Amino acid sequence: MSWSEPEARTRIEKLVREVPDVGVRRFEKYLPLYEADKALMTARDQQISPPLFSLPRGKAVVVDTVQVYIAISNYDEYRLEEGRETEASHDRALRLLHLYYSAADRVIEKSPAQRVDFHNGRVHAVVLELEEGGISRDTLAQAMAFIEDFKQVAHAANQQLANGEFNAVFRIGVDVGTCVAINNGTGSEQEPMFLGRPANHAAKLAHGDEPGVYVSDAVRKILGQPELGVLEQFRGLTDVEIATNSARLSDGESLEFGVQNRQQFTDEVVGNWRKEIASGDFPDFTDPRFVFSYQEPPLSEIDYAELMPSKSIRMPLVSMYADLSGYTDYIDRAVATGGIGEAVRALYVMRQEFQNVVEEDFGGRKVRFIGDCIHALIAEGSENETSSRDTVASATHCAGGLHSSFALCQSILGGLDSLGLAVGLELGPTPISRIGIRGDRSVRVASSIATARSEKMQKDCEHNGVKLGENALAAAPVALADILTEGFAAELDYGDVAVCLAAPAPSLASPTYARAHVPSPTPEPRAHLKTE
Repeated sequence: MSWSEPEARTRIEKLVREVPDVGVRRFEKYLPLYEADKALMTARDQQISPPLFSLPRGKAVVVDTVQVYIAISNYDEYRLEEGRETEASHDRALRLLHLYYSAADRVIEKSPAQRVDFHNGRVHAVVLELEEGGISRDTLAQAMAFIEDFKQVAHAANQQLANGEFNAVFRIGVDVGTCVAINNGTGSEQEPMFLGRPANHAAKLAHGDEPGVYVSDAVRKILGQPELGVLEQFRGLTDVEIATNSARLSDGESLEFGVQNRQQFTDEVVGNWRKEIASGDFPDFTDPRFVFSYQEPPLSEIDYAELMPSKSIRMPLVSMYADLSGYTDYIDRAVATGGIGEAVRALYVMRQEFQNVVEEDFGGRKVRFIGDCIHALIAEGSENETSSRDTVASATHCAGGLHSSFALCQSILGGLDSLGLAVGLELGPTPISRIGIRGDRSVRVASSIATARSEKMQKDCEHNGVKLGENALAAAPVALADILTEGFAAELDYGDVAVCLAAPAPSLASPTYARAHVPSPTPEPRAHLKTE
């Protein structure tokens, strides 16, 4: 499999023609239309998604939000066994995620919060401001109540349904502000997204080893607390501060009343959950239920709808993160200048082309889009085993193809010169499944040390480039050393990789040869090696 400039250009130009004009409206004007649809579908006994969860393509909604990220800060304790990944440790890690994803969705279904995404050990949720004028204290209080409810339900579910096996601790980040809501998914793969600085900032606040609830200065201002200014100096809110500012308390009510109210809520949620387990409608957390098998490449043939705990995949592969750096500033400028529609259209084109490169050109499989980032999986091999060398070679080719397609998008769309593309790769055994509440609310998951490291490699690239993790670099063809420095290249396209791997390694005295571009048509794809 390979990337071709003529084919990529044709795809991108077709996407530009087909992507609809994006209608943009404020949430306050969108909400009455949503409520009318909801009433009509309820009357017909049809299921309707939460606001902004399944927006039609071509619709964007500007909305004030409370952004909440909940990260399991001790996640690695559950996906490692004596310092390494095993089938048993992956089973345990997925059961952990199964428990907490389910807890989050069960709380969300009974609160004003809306689930955006689950990603590895992170939950991303949002509470929408229903009125004009920015985030109110009441809306922030609803978010604080959601955080408290989630923590208590998660703890009770662990103790009562999983025999206390998963003592997860959480680091939670909260920010407020204006975002642009869009949806990139279809069918059972809905991908609601909130573009803008508050979502990014909340995610950064949730990153770290110290548990607690960490809030931005914008949140502190609403709470009437001193602003701190520097991210590293932020401290977690105390339990009393969270409870005092929770929507579970009305004026004049005591903290004791709030505790009793929350306990009743928790008992109801966990009680109903226990009934589902007893009836067989939900897996028993005390019984390992993840059954793994190998997936013969190409991974593009994976059908997520067929996956479940009892039918999961586990295999060596390369995890890839490719992130559009600078897009947050780009969307902020679009909001300020009225260019939201064009910014969203550009994102649709770029992300779809990135998926095309991964799946059509290199037989990989997209896991999900995370904001302006794509997470994907690539493997090469036989029906019985993965070839590590071929897999890393193919993934590096793919990273080069992504950069080449990104350059074409910049040229064809225009106005994207401020953006970069950072790509991280890592090789390792990775489980793939669907978990959480069954049906359309279940979640695709691919979670391993390789997925965590590839995300870190992407972030290490900063604005642009490609970086390989240590396992990927160890398995890579030796020739790649001529275009990578300690596994990193600040500038790398498909031609660079194709020339490097299509011929014997060039002399170090001839760096221009190693950097040469391959003219169209591109070289024939290499045959799979059978040495591993």
